[in-house]
Amino acid sequence: MRALETIFSRLFVAFKWLSLLVAAGMLVLFVGPLWNKWVVYPRLEEEIMTQRGLYRTPERLIPLESYQGALHAHTYWSHDSRGILEEILPAAKAANVEFIFLSDHKRNALDSFPRSYHGLYEGILFEAGTESNNLMISPLRDVVLDWNIGEGALIRQVVNEGGLALYVHTEVPHDWKNPDYQGMEIYNIHTDFKDEGGKLIGFVANSLVNAGKYRHWAYREIFDEQTEIHALWDSLNQHRKIVGYGAPDVHNNQSIRARYLTDGLVEWVGPNAKTITIRKSNWIDKLLFGNPDEAGWVFKAELDTYFHSFQYVQTHIFADSLHSGSLKDHLVRGHAFVSFESMLDAKGFEYLATDGYGEVLGIMGDEVALADIDRLEASSPYPVKFELIKDGKVIKTSESTYDFSYQPKLPGNYRLTARIPLGGEWVPWVYTNPIYIR
Repeated sequence: MRALETIFSRLFVAFKWLSLLVAAGMLVLFVGPLWNKWVVYPRLEEEIMTQRGLYRTPERLIPLESYQGALHAHTYWSHDSRGILEEILPAAKAANVEFIFLSDHKRNALDSFPRSYHGLYEGILFEAGTESNNLMISPLRDVVLDWNIGEGALIRQVVNEGGLALYVHTEVPHDWKNPDYQGMEIYNIHTDFKDEGGKLIGFVANSLVNAGKYRHWAYREIFDEQTEIHALWDSLNQHRKIVGYGAPDVHNNQSIRARYLTDGLVEWVGPNAKTITIRKSNWIDKLLFGNPDEAGWVFKAELDTYFHSFQYVQTHIFADSLHSGSLKDHLVRGHAFVSFESMLDAKGFEYLATDGYGEVLGIMGDEVALADIDRLEASSPYPVKFELIKDGKVIKTSESTYDFSYQPKLPGNYRLTARIPLGGEWVPWVYTNPIYIR
């Protein structure tokens, strides 16, 4: 009997210490997220609200319309997404997205177009596209792509026939010497997330604690300037024009969700849109489930929503019209910049070259003659710190201002980064494509 009491006593002590360790671990895990919720994020929100109060309507000099949207997004057509129009459209509208170039994974080597969503839906333009082997293709026509012919031949075929060929996930090796691809990601949410490493558990905890009002700030926790990718981009632009763009790479799939199937069974879906189980509903389900949303989900615990990904990073394209062909043509010409919209709306930002009479010679992406140019000029709807980067090196930095002007004396590729004050730092808000002075 005494031996049994000793065993129970030891088990009780072990359980007590285990409970203390678990409690301590939970405290360590959640103290940071709770500090963010109560202290850091309200302070950041206040800073951004102060910035928004400084808005100034900029003078419009570029004669093209500005459209903002998402390049690189996934729907149900991809094996790792369940996204449907009923949840994508409200998210796109809320994020002020005007176009979405999809990049759904191919299902087989013979890839038919159009597929998934294609055309105008409630004023938002969808263009069907495909992603495979870190290559994004938008054919812009009815076609069957044959991935068996090889990447180089496929890129050449698509470009020659009026389509778009872009390199995605530019943190990994590509055939950078390929003469036909037209652009590369200079920011991708997934690329940025990959370097979190040991911070992953902390990121998940922070996202769960701050899943409501401050979810957009939880997204910002992953942000790192992609200096190596930008250096690569600058070096490639020394040889030919390579357009830079931003990618939300949204799948809306890092989540745990549940829905009722037509036969009354419950499907639980986990990360990467994989089914965890299909079974009869039980009392736990009834406690957790609410009313079905627009996509039929009765339970959701999400990290990456369509809205927050669309809002996080966007590409603005100056184009003639909200038409796939026009957007593609002007994107390829480099008439575009990348913005982090969850902080400030970049509509109205401009970067251009003028002659001695103040007439516009060209805009971001254009090539202009050194003999003709008088100034590089930029204007912002908010006061920013401008950084002028020539051939990969910062050559001029401004104070916080709405306007920027520089008189170039040498040929080169001149691009801008616009930074805003946040949390005691000047963080990137806008990246432009270069103006090429020859």
